[in-house]
Amino acid sequence: MAKSKKEIYVHTKRKQPVFAVVKFFLRLFIHKPKIINYNDKIPTDGIIIAPHRGKWGPLFLCIHYPEKISYIGAHPMLGNYKERFHYLRDVLYIQKLHRKKFGATLAAGFEAIFSKMIYKGMHLIPSYDDYRFLNTINYVCKTIENGLPVVVFPENSDQGYDDEMHDFHPGFVKLIQFYNRRYKCDVPVYPLYEHLKKKLIVIDKPFYLSELQGMNEEEICRYAEDRINKLYFEHIKDKN
Repeated sequence: MAKSKKEIYVHTKRKQPVFAVVKFFLRLFIHKPKIINYNDKIPTDGIIIAPHRGKWGPLFLCIHYPEKISYIGAHPMLGNYKERFHYLRDVLYIQKLHRKKFGATLAAGFEAIFSKMIYKGMHLIPSYDDYRFLNTINYVCKTIENGLPVVVFPENSDQGYDDEMHDFHPGFVKLIQFYNRRYKCDVPVYPLYEHLKKKLIVIDKPFYLSELQGMNEEEICRYAEDRINKLYFEHIKDKN
């Protein structure tokens, strides 16, 4: 039997008191970054596109982004223990981080115990590559409508995470198109680059689908890559 939307999704307005305690302690070890913001204020709407930046990138952003945000992530991250374990071991550690199987098994076996709590605290919205992707889009639209920006990691990270962006998946373009059709308005898309080691978060001005008329999905993906890579080359690469 298919799960209901209530069972599939974690409502982004729900408080997560345990994760709030976890965030407090993590801030003691993951120090506050410098934030360079090209907008009049910190974005609290629309879609944020960003590089995943390895294992810790999303958590770093969640801890230190000045406003509440939500994320799109792979659906096994909110599955049962077995699903979370296999995702962490086989996909994250072995496939993307290139760890040895023994070490990956130990790390995944431990982290899968509490990872669901972390993902819920980050208000993760699970994404699917089948017919359920429409449910993901619907929930993302509802989340934005309720006043939370949604972070999307559009890069193809099958072989690992890179500093310079390339080969974006077109799913985020479909998301923007769907939102614009549903609400008859142009959702802002904010390019963002975060870097844990350099303790830096850079937030660019938004772009809008209406500005990119005449471009196909592949061309929009290349445009988005260029916007994020511009932040990388200007603020991150070879900077002291």
